[in-house]
Parts: sequence; C-alpha cells; structure tokens
Amino acid sequence: MARLNQSQFALLGLLSFGAMSGYDLKQLSGWSVGHFWREGYGQIYPTLRKMAAKGLVSKETETNPGRPDRYVYALTATGRKELTAWLQKPPAAEVPRNELLLKLFFGGLAPASVSAEHVAEHRLQCERELATYKATRKRLEKEAANDPQKPFWLMTLNYGEHIARAQAKWCDETLKELENRT
Repeated sequence: MARLNQSQFALLGLLSFGAMSGYDLKQLSGWSVGHFWREGYGQIYPTLRKMAAKGLVSKETETNPGRPDRYVYALTATGRKELTAWLQKPPAAEVPRNELLLKLFFGGLAPASVSAEHVAEHRLQCERELATYKATRKRLEKEAANDPQKPFWLMTLNYGEHIARAQAKWCDETLKELENRT
C-alpha cells in the first residue's frame, strides 16, 4: 500500500474522534499514534485536500476576527466506510530500516568504542521512550478513563513499552559484548 494511502487512513482514524484542523491532527498524532506512526504537516495538509476532493472528509472554514481562517475537517459517511474497510484488511509487511543495526553490522570496520557510543545513545533513547510512554499512560488514565477506545490505545502503548524494554536489554547485552572488544 502506498504511503499516501496509509497517511490517509491514519488521518481518517484520527478524524473518527471528531472534527479537527490540520494543526489539531498534528498535535493529537504527536502524543497518540506518533510513537509508531509519524505524519508531518507536509503530508497532512495535502492528504486532507485529496481526501476532501474524494468526499472522505468535509471541510469547513472557521473565521475568527484578527486571526487567519481555520479549516476544520470532519469524517464523512464515505470516509468512515473506507476507514472501516481498511481496518479489516491485513496490514502490509514492513521493510525494516534501522541505521543503528546497519552501522553495527559493519562495526568491525571502525573502533568498537564508536559502536559502543551508538548503542549507549540508543539505550538512553529507550529510557526516554519509556518515560514518555509512562506519561502517556498516566494521561490516558486521566483523560480517557471511560473511553471505549481506551483498551485499544493501551494495547498499542503496551507494544511500545515492550519494544523499548527489549531494546534496552539488547543494548545492555551488546554494550557488554563491545566492552570485551575494546
């Protein structure tokens, strides 16, 4: 599936929560799906225009005196139908790209200390991610306590926590191995 289509479905899913501007979509995605699916403004606005042209979303203009117009998009019945159909299809296989692993694979061509620095930085990143996930979990418990979508949000959050913990453990093991090579 092409990236544009995947972006389209990410935005349709976010709009299923309610009408939003492109800015609102970016903000919401940053703390929700942004941990596993990133959309930038350069992708959001063109995709919203295309979805509006296809009738998947409606667009209304909000005017506020002294401020620029604000465009608010809402999911249409056609958009909800397309989102529902997409949710029932199996996910496309991912082609992994991991620069850390690529550099580590060729690490024998550089001092082991260089690889150790890269892995140590990744270990710190895992800790930052775990702290972010903890804050997100707390926010969900507070702001979405009774939302019927909450169990699904927690499932994706749990996935991120498991991955970050597993990667941190891998970093610890790899750093020990690299210490033996210096």
